[in-house]
Amino acid sequence: MESNIESNIESNIESNIEEKNNITNYYTIIENLLVVYEKNDYIKNKIHNLLISLPEFAEQENKKYEERLAKFNELLSEQDNFFKIFLSKHQYYYMPFNNIYYEYNGKTFKTINGDNIYYKLLSTITDEGKLIQWKHKTKQIMIKKIKERPVIKAMPETETIQSVINFLKTFFETKAEVKYFLTIIGDCILKKNNNNLYFVSSSLKKLLGFIDSVCYITTGNTILNNFITKYHDSHNLSNYRLLKISDSSEGISYDILKNIITDIGIDLLVVASHYSERYTNADNYLHFSCDNNQVKDYSLYLSNNNIENIVSNFMSCCIEVTNTIGPQINWNNMHYIWKQYMSSLNIPNILYTNNLQQYLMKYIQFINEDNHLIFIGVTSKYLPNVSSFLSFWDKYITVEESDKEYDYEIDELCALYKSSEYKNVSINDTTMINMIIHYFYQSVDIIEKKYITNIKCSLWNKEDDINEYLNYFKNLSSDKQTKKNDSKNDTYLISFDDLYQKYRTYFRSKSIVEKKQIFIVSKQYFEKYLLINLSKFIKFDKFLDVNIYLDI
Repeated sequence: MESNIESNIESNIESNIEEKNNITNYYTIIENLLVVYEKNDYIKNKIHNLLISLPEFAEQENKKYEERLAKFNELLSEQDNFFKIFLSKHQYYYMPFNNIYYEYNGKTFKTINGDNIYYKLLSTITDEGKLIQWKHKTKQIMIKKIKERPVIKAMPETETIQSVINFLKTFFETKAEVKYFLTIIGDCILKKNNNNLYFVSSSLKKLLGFIDSVCYITTGNTILNNFITKYHDSHNLSNYRLLKISDSSEGISYDILKNIITDIGIDLLVVASHYSERYTNADNYLHFSCDNNQVKDYSLYLSNNNIENIVSNFMSCCIEVTNTIGPQINWNNMHYIWKQYMSSLNIPNILYTNNLQQYLMKYIQFINEDNHLIFIGVTSKYLPNVSSFLSFWDKYITVEESDKEYDYEIDELCALYKSSEYKNVSINDTTMINMIIHYFYQSVDIIEKKYITNIKCSLWNKEDDINEYLNYFKNLSSDKQTKKNDSKNDTYLISFDDLYQKYRTYFRSKSIVEKKQIFIVSKQYFEKYLLINLSKFIKFDKFLDVNIYLDI
C-alpha cells in the first residue's frame, strides 16, 4: 500500500516537472523569436496578433474537438447497440476449422454463405442510416465478432433441445439415458472425457459413426475413440461405462438414419456441448443430476464392481452348489450360462475364457476328463432349457451344405420346438438364438440373429411343402386350360403375390381338413425359392409364366 502511494507521488512530481519545462520552453521560443526579429516590425506585429488571437483560436479548436468526440462517442454507442441488436435478430456463428458460417433460427442450425451475411449486414446498416459513414468499419468488426462465436458454444432454445431428445428416444428408453448420452458426446467434442470408455452395441455404433462424421467436418475432432464394442484386459475396469440401447432402434435403416443426422447433426452437437458445459461432464451428471437410479447404477456397474464381485453375483444367481458330487456342469454349458447371465444384465463379456475358468475353479470343485473341464457338485436352473433344446436339435435338425441358401427363421424354429415333445420347457426366440450361436456357431450360418441357414428340420420340410403346392397348382391350371381349350400361345402370368396367397389358402384348408397344425413359409422364403428353382419361367422379375411352366 505504501509503495503505491509513493509511486503515485513520484508520478505526480514528474508530471509537474514536465509541465513546467514545457512552459519554460514556450517562453524561450517567443523570446528567441523577438530577439531574431527585433528590428522587423512586420514580423513582430504578426507575432503580437497571433498571441492576442491564441485564446480564441484555442477555444474554437477545443469546441470542434469536443463536437468530434461527442459524435465519435455517439457513433460508438450506436455501433455497440447495432452489434447487440443485429446478433439478437440474426444469430450467426462460425467454425474456424471448416471456415463455415452458421445461422440459427431458434429451431435449427443451418450453414449459410458468408456473402449472404455480408449482404444482410451492409443492407441493414444502409437502411438504418446512422452508421452509414462507418459502414465498412462496422462490417469488419461485426464479422470479427461473428468469427469469435463458435457454433458449438451456442445456447440452444428449448425447441431445439426437445427435437434432438425426441429423435434420440428412438435409441434409448428414458430421457435420463438420452441426456447422459448427449453429455458424453459433448465431453468428447470439448475433449474432457477423462479417459472413460463407453460400451455400445453395433446399432449405436452406426449412429455414432454418422455423428462423428458431422463432428469431424465441423470441429476437426473425432468422438469414436471413446466408444468400444469389446472388452480388452489392458483397460482399467473402473474407466468403463455402460450405455443401454432400446431394442426398437434395430429397425432404423441406414439411409433414414443418415438423412436425419445430415439434417439435425449440428443441432445435436450444439445440444451435446450445452449439456457437457451445464453438467461439467457425464460422470458429474450421473452423480448429481440424474434422477433415475437405474440408469446411474447400470452405467456405473463396471466401475462399481470388480471381477470378483461380478463372478460371485453370477454364482449366487445362476449356480446351485449341492451336497453331493453327482450333479455336474461341463464347461460348454457353464460358459453358456455365464453368457446368458451377462446378457440378462445387458453387460458385455468382460472375461476371457481362461480367466473365467480360473475364477470359477476357485469356487467350484472340478475335474478334467480328456482335457474337458467339468464342474462337479453343482447344478443350474438354466440346465433344463439347455438340455431340452440340445435334445431337440440332435433329434430333428441336420446341417446340410447347399448352394441354395435355404434357411429357417428363428421364430419358425421356436414354433417347431413348441410343437415337439419338448414343448413343456419354455424357450423364447432370444434364448434359442443365443443357444444356437453358442453351441453351433461353427456349423451353421446365422444372419442378423434371425435366419439360420443350411439346416433342415425333419418336422417340417419347407421345400417339400412348396413343391406340393406347385404340383397342385400345375395340375389345377392344366385342367382349367384343357376345359377352356385355351391356346398355349396366349400369355398367362401370375404374380408372386397372388401365387403366395394361393399357397397360404391351400395349406390353411389342408390344416382344417386334416385337423393338424401345418406351418406356412414366409413370403420372402417363398419368393426366394421360386427365383432359385423356377428362374426360367419368371417374367418381369416377379411373375410366373404359367403356360411355359405347364409345358415342362
